[in-house]
Amino acid sequence: MRIAFYLVPGRKKNLYCRISDGKERITFSLEYAVDPEEWDGKNEMLDNEDVQYYTLSELKSRLTKKYHLLKTEAKENILTLLKNEAESLMSGNGLEGISKSVFDLENKDKGVPAYDDFVKAFEKHSGLKKGEYKIQPLDELIHFHTENDEFVIDTYQGLHARLKGYVERNSYDEIYTQTESWIWSDIYIDAGIEKHKFMPVLLANWENIWLEKYRNIKERVGHTSHLDEMKASSWRGVQVFMGCYDDAGDIIELALKIDEMDLYPLCVITMLKIFNADVCYQEYCEYEFEQPEIWESIVLDDNDENYNGPYFYIKSYEF
Repeated sequence: MRIAFYLVPGRKKNLYCRISDGKERITFSLEYAVDPEEWDGKNEMLDNEDVQYYTLSELKSRLTKKYHLLKTEAKENILTLLKNEAESLMSGNGLEGISKSVFDLENKDKGVPAYDDFVKAFEKHSGLKKGEYKIQPLDELIHFHTENDEFVIDTYQGLHARLKGYVERNSYDEIYTQTESWIWSDIYIDAGIEKHKFMPVLLANWENIWLEKYRNIKERVGHTSHLDEMKASSWRGVQVFMGCYDDAGDIIELALKIDEMDLYPLCVITMLKIFNADVCYQEYCEYEFEQPEIWESIVLDDNDENYNGPYFYIKSYEF
C-alpha cells in the first residue's frame, strides 16, 4: 500500500491524496490550497514551514496504521474505508478539519480543552477573525500565525501532560531542552531530599538507563564498544555529584553544572520518583504560567462569577 500526496494544476484547493494497493487505486481532495513553489515534489509533501505540515504527516501515519489493522481483520474495500476515514477526520474542513479532529482525539483523555476553545481564546485576545490568522496544533498546545507575529497558547493540562510524557519516556533531551532548570530547582529546594534517600534511586535509574542504551545500540548497530568511554565519563560525573551532594544547597543546579545533558535530566527524573510527581508537575505549571512578563492569561467568560475554566495562557513565540 502506498499513500501519495500531489497537486492538481488549475484547482484552487489543489492538494490531493492517492492511495494505491496493487492494481487498486483511490483518490480524493484534501481541500487545501498549496502554493506550487512551496511544494516539495520530491518527497510529495508540504514544505515543513507550512502550518499543516505535521497534519499531513499525521494523516499518512494514521491511514497506514488503519490499513494494517483492516488487513489483519480481513476487511473488504479497504481503500474506500481509508478514504472514508480521512473524510471523517476532515469533517468538511480539509486539512484544518483533520488537525482539529486529531488534536481533540489525542488530548481528550489528558483533560486538555477542545481545539475550538483555543480558537475562541485567541480571537478574544487578538480581536482577529477566522481567515486573518493560521492555526498550527503541536501536541497539547496550539500556535497561531498572524501576518507579522506568531503566538502560542498553552494550558495547565497541556503542560502537565508534556512534563509527564518527558519523564515517563526518560527523554533526557526533552527535559534538557524543553523545561526550565530553575523551576525544578525551586521544587527541590521547597522540600529537599536527604542524600541516603536520593542516591540509591539515582544509581538505580543510572544503571537502568545505561542497560537500555546498550540494549538499543546492540540491536541497531551490533557493537557497543564505543559506549564504554561514554559510560565511564558519565560515572565520573556521578562520583563528583556524590562527593559534592552534602555541601550543595541545590542538587539540581549542581547536576546542571557537572553534566547538563545527562546528569541533570537524571536528577530531575530521580527527584520525581521520590516526590509525588503529579504534585510536582502542577507546581511546575504554577511557576511557568505565573510569569506575567511572559504569559498573559485568557478567560473565555469574564462576566461569569462562577467560571471554572478552561483557562488559557498566551505568549509571543520566539524561535
